[in-house]
Amino acid sequence: MLLGQRLLALLAVLFCWLATIVAPSCALALTVDSKARGLAHYMMAVCYELNDQTPEAIAEYQKSVKADGLEPAPRLKLGAYYLRLDQVDRATAQLKAVTRLAPQESQAHYLLALIYSSEHKYDLASSEYEIVLKYAAQNQPANTDAYLYLGQLYYAQSKLPQAIEQFLRIIKLEPENTTALYLLGSVYADNNERSKAIEAFRHVLELQPDNDEALNSLGYMYAEEGIHLDEALQMVREAIQTDPLNGAYYDSLGWVLYKKGMYARALMALQKAAMYIQDPLLYEHMGDVYKAQKDLAQARKFWRKSLDLDPHQSSVQQKIKEVEKWIASQSSHRLN
Repeated sequence: MLLGQRLLALLAVLFCWLATIVAPSCALALTVDSKARGLAHYMMAVCYELNDQTPEAIAEYQKSVKADGLEPAPRLKLGAYYLRLDQVDRATAQLKAVTRLAPQESQAHYLLALIYSSEHKYDLASSEYEIVLKYAAQNQPANTDAYLYLGQLYYAQSKLPQAIEQFLRIIKLEPENTTALYLLGSVYADNNERSKAIEAFRHVLELQPDNDEALNSLGYMYAEEGIHLDEALQMVREAIQTDPLNGAYYDSLGWVLYKKGMYARALMALQKAAMYIQDPLLYEHMGDVYKAQKDLAQARKFWRKSLDLDPHQSSVQQKIKEVEKWIASQSSHRLN
């Protein structure tokens, strides 16, 4: 056991602290006494913890909280212990109390984020992670990792302006950070700022010409814009050479070929993509190719598959309506 010198040292600290309390006034006596008892129990809990005496440590932390409920440290310890013991409700209660008493206590926010994630309360988990990362960024303003994680969190939450702000902070500190540049381009693309997205992807490739993600993304952006299609085709093929099992890259290849009017080859590439991924955009692309080949039944089939994965696509809904209207009109003509 480790009681010996560690325990004596801790008790000496407690003695010195108590010795500084000289003749407290009657109004403060109860408060001072509560804090002293809370600290004494906390230090005993630490001693038990050092000796791997978990039940005894928990009991002392509980006594510390009972004596001084305004001190966050024993509550944080209890929250962590309860979490390890799978007493989630008790852990949550203690950790929430910590965040009220000490809002900048990042560990409490982090543990709450883990709890909320395990309970599939992802919005609450994201809020806790955001707090952790904000404090990390404030405390270490030159540490780009905090900005990177926070930017990715905002991106996942579709908070695109906030994500852009974080990635720009990184690039200001580290102009050649290709990860931040690529993510910045991706956010610009999702925010429909196409020229900025293309500029960011080009910058990545200037710094890292074999970056397969940037090759694919820039090739796809060119296809979307209907520009530089031969260059786009070469870039996407290079990306596939680097990662030949990436379905998204075959989707980009199919889309470039579609834009070049090479429908049969486009369909083959998209079918290859479907071997690796199920994605609403992929199925929309397949529907578009089938429509270009005048196979409207197949086009409708794949657009419907796209809607099955994402029912809120108004443009795909409109495509289906137009095709069904045309099919209905042809049936009417045949009957007449």
